[in-house]
Amino acid sequence: MATAQPAPSAPPETAGPSPSGHVPGADGAARRPPGTAWLANRWVQAAAAIAVLAAGYAAARALGTPAWLGTFPDATGQWLIARLDGVYTWIVANRNSSPLFLYGFNYVSVGLGSAVILVNQALVLLTWPGVVFAGTLAAWRVAGWRVALLVLATFAVFALTGLWNEAMTTLALITTSVLIALIIGIPLGILAGRSDGFHRAVRPVLDFLQIMPAFAYLMPMLLLFGIGNPAAAVATFVYAVPPAVRITALAIRNVDAGAVEATTSLGSTPWQILTKVQLPMAKRTILLGVNQTIMLAVSMVVIASVIGAGGLGDAIYQALSKVNVGQAVEAGAAIVLMAIALDRVTGAAGDGTRTPLLPAPWRRAAPAVGLAAATAVAATARLVGIEGWPPAWSISFSGPINTAQQGVQSAIGDATGAFGDLLLVGVLNPLSALLTGTPWWLVVLVAAALGAIFGGWRTAATAGAAVLATGLLGVWENSMDTLSQVLVAAAVTLAVGVAVGILAARSDMLAAILRPVLDAMQTLPPFVYLIPAVALFSVGRVPALAASVVFALPPVIRLVNDGIRGVSAHAVEAAVSQGSTGGQLLTKVQLPLARSSLLLAVNQGIMMVLSMVVMGALVGAGSLGYDVVFGLKQNQLGLGLTSGLAIVCLGVFLDRVTQGRRSNA
Repeated sequence: MATAQPAPSAPPETAGPSPSGHVPGADGAARRPPGTAWLANRWVQAAAAIAVLAAGYAAARALGTPAWLGTFPDATGQWLIARLDGVYTWIVANRNSSPLFLYGFNYVSVGLGSAVILVNQALVLLTWPGVVFAGTLAAWRVAGWRVALLVLATFAVFALTGLWNEAMTTLALITTSVLIALIIGIPLGILAGRSDGFHRAVRPVLDFLQIMPAFAYLMPMLLLFGIGNPAAAVATFVYAVPPAVRITALAIRNVDAGAVEATTSLGSTPWQILTKVQLPMAKRTILLGVNQTIMLAVSMVVIASVIGAGGLGDAIYQALSKVNVGQAVEAGAAIVLMAIALDRVTGAAGDGTRTPLLPAPWRRAAPAVGLAAATAVAATARLVGIEGWPPAWSISFSGPINTAQQGVQSAIGDATGAFGDLLLVGVLNPLSALLTGTPWWLVVLVAAALGAIFGGWRTAATAGAAVLATGLLGVWENSMDTLSQVLVAAAVTLAVGVAVGILAARSDMLAAILRPVLDAMQTLPPFVYLIPAVALFSVGRVPALAASVVFALPPVIRLVNDGIRGVSAHAVEAAVSQGSTGGQLLTKVQLPLARSSLLLAVNQGIMMVLSMVVMGALVGAGSLGYDVVFGLKQNQLGLGLTSGLAIVCLGVFLDRVTQGRRSNA
């Protein structure tokens, strides 16, 4: 449809649409004086909001911080913490008499604890030769001989490091939690895939669960189920179930509509459509969800050592608390290999291309033959008196590792210490002082302003309310200190990740080199990243920030690389044909067209940094993470729960601001 060009003398109010389709005067843009278009730039507006924050801080300091320019009043928070402590006291006094626990949570606790013990006893009954044989055989049958060798090497590490029993405890807890997550998650995913209404209802719940940092799950589970495996199993299940639901729903919804219509036209019932068409066609994607569920369970089981889960996570936690890098490396290597082995086996099951080919009769008989062989191996081992791995056969590498770590510290300790001091004194402490020393109401207003700038008024309301809630919970200063750590680590992560992602997108060789490295890094449980950070920087906020940066880099690099590579080849060719240089091609074509992926990278990087910064409390990072751990250890429910809720509020604030920008991209 043709559009009339505005007459030169026409006033702005009556001018027609511009060639670009924008109606002058619709949003005031056309009436903006020449040379002021930069004021509409969101980043300029964000910088202005930060400048207002700095001005408020300076004013508060200049006026001697009067009450109305001071920190958040703690009356509401103290009242809430006292009430929550009262709830904890009531629960402790009534856990064995209240119907809520007698006929509810206690049954769940006993059932989960019994399930974990049952799986663990089954592994003990198999004996270590039986477990090794069954695990290696299953890995070969599903994923081929290379993965079978990896599984065998994993069992060898469990045994030789003297961590066999801890590894079996962790494996039993993972097995129990994953089975519960799949039994509940896959049916919910199927329902969400077949019902638009249920999908709309469950989506915000899944979003909320995936925003919550892992540490925030611990205190509620400890309150309801006490210390031990039941609380750890529930926390792991809740943390791991979202991908099972989300990916199953996606798989069902992506089944070819033509196949469903053809089956329906033949008179198939809904159950027949599900079992004969949708589930078989969605099998590969659903197995990807199973893989993601298992990997999240591995991550959470390690973190759940804080509430008495035991196993390999407890071995890492105890080693880090004593700054025993050697023991931490041994336990870390065991959990890393377990995570990689589980990832490779379940990934191969979903792929289906690495399964060894067997003749049809052997293929049908393989499960029964394998079970019989594993039973025979276990029975033979028990007959000769073999059960668990003999401690005398274990080899400890902690001594040499500690010696090497001390050598590294003596060689570069001064340099890393100087860097840490520079980071603390020059960046982190000033930013923390800015956020904690600025009037609280101004911080809330700036948070809302950032939400409005990047996502609109709904995002502004959510962002402002989330930041305000951290003060109402009584942990304002620690929340702001945690936020300062997140912002510093996120800035480093995004600077490095975007740069490396751009280089990878422009170099196939670098992308090929990085791919297996990033795969391995994303397989590692987050807890493990603290070990090398402590080895280099000892304890404190600096190792927590270093671990956060390394932990969050892989998704940022991947998303930037994929986004730039996904830019239309026609757009790139057109720019090159116009004589664009490599820099112009990147800044004028590729980065703008990859904007959605870049903003998703920002969101994912910041959220992963938050989860890791909070976990850094285990190595002395302090703030909200420390309050959670302290509350868990000292039975101070009020402090631990309010700190956990504050972590969630920071997650909501950071997620909504970054997602709001992405949704407007």
